[in-house]
Amino acid sequence: MPSKDAHGLGYTQVDDEANVAFLVATMETTAEWDTIRELRGWERSHLALRPGERLIDVGCGLGDVTLALAEDLGPTGEAVGIDASEAMLAVARGRVAGAACPVRFSTGDAVALDEPDDSFDAARSERTLQWLVDPAAAVGEMARVLRPGGRLALIDTDWSTLTIDVGDADVAAAVDAAVRDERNRASNVGRRLGDLVRAAGFLDVADARTTHRWTTWDPDEEPAPPGCFSMRSLADDLVEAGQLDRSGADTFVATIHDAARSGRFSMALTMFAVVATAPVAVPR
Repeated sequence: MPSKDAHGLGYTQVDDEANVAFLVATMETTAEWDTIRELRGWERSHLALRPGERLIDVGCGLGDVTLALAEDLGPTGEAVGIDASEAMLAVARGRVAGAACPVRFSTGDAVALDEPDDSFDAARSERTLQWLVDPAAAVGEMARVLRPGGRLALIDTDWSTLTIDVGDADVAAAVDAAVRDERNRASNVGRRLGDLVRAAGFLDVADARTTHRWTTWDPDEEPAPPGCFSMRSLADDLVEAGQLDRSGADTFVATIHDAARSGRFSMALTMFAVVATAPVAVPR
């Protein structure tokens, strides 16, 4: 078993984690997924940012999307990235040089944005709501800071769609049962994005989804499938969920690792996206 196999993957309190460097590296890896690129391209097309507009990116992470979208805002626009992690923001700030418009990266709380009402033309949030206890509050905050007619884009994962196929029905069943329920965070928020924005009063909701698949992985060379958690971390989660007992965790991990070594490993996860429009105020 690789020495790093015990690592997990979580972004609830990044700066408190012992493996911050790993989390940063994982963000870099997932940005290269075809799935992420496809959803970001769809988002960019539907947001249709214009020169001179202001954008807020809530949960901006390493700032790569904030800076990419800054190109659409031009020199008279402005982009603001908000994240709870100073470690992530340190990387983002190191990339600001040469940005196409003024860009500001600030520490902040997704459910209590330190920004004025009606101050942005567009807002986005990617894979952030799943780490929150109350994603509706974060959507409400983005609605608050958007101007009437502003656009909101959300991209997020639905972990209830996670499937693992290693030719073992018990492994598949344990994973399926464990990911159905949300525990302490909105891990399955992806499929609810449309409902969340409609409940917040948004209109003209467009949606998209795509599935990321892992079909090859060498557990002797990589501690986890690229951009994902380790199977040891998954086993621990299944124990916590009551789908495995502690004595069965080693067998669970070994079964998946053996399948991966022999080319029988397959895993899939679906992500969702929406773009919607804030209502225009009716003159009194």
